[in-house]
Amino acid sequence: MKTEQARVASKYAEALIELAYQAGDKVAESIAGDLNAINEVVASTAEFTIVLNHPAIRSDEKKRLLLSLFEGKVNELTARLVSLLCDKRRLELLTHIGGEYVKLLRTRKNVASATLTSAEPLSDASVASIKTKLTEKLGKQLELDVSVDRSLIGGLMLRVGDQVLDGSLRGKLQVLERTLLSV
Repeated sequence: MKTEQARVASKYAEALIELAYQAGDKVAESIAGDLNAINEVVASTAEFTIVLNHPAIRSDEKKRLLLSLFEGKVNELTARLVSLLCDKRRLELLTHIGGEYVKLLRTRKNVASATLTSAEPLSDASVASIKTKLTEKLGKQLELDVSVDRSLIGGLMLRVGDQVLDGSLRGKLQVLERTLLSV
């Protein structure tokens, strides 16, 4: 179940993506980049985070600080969102809004993210073949992140959204162990 903060952030993200798509696909993409950049700047400096979350600092001062840093460098809709969040004293939602916005953007663009983990490095041809089959199966464009985890012993593990397909030797041994222990 979502927390209250996540629900509110989701509403802001939904409104933002609607406005962004009214302005065009490229605007929607640029806002995702803007939100990511702003969140990186805020997260990279502990003092900046303290200032933005400090209750004694007035929201108009926070707004002036943020807009002086980002205005003209980010899309107008992004600047308006930051301004609104300052006015509503909801700056803590900025990270959540960024994450929700990216999820909504991927859904609209019919893009799925997946992680493929193997015990040994895979050839480019193998990765391309797996990606092609997954794209056909899912009916979506696929962003595939490939990694190596030697603890799998052998085989592959695929994570698409919340689903995990474990075809690793380690996974099969764990299933066998649970089966034997339940007897």
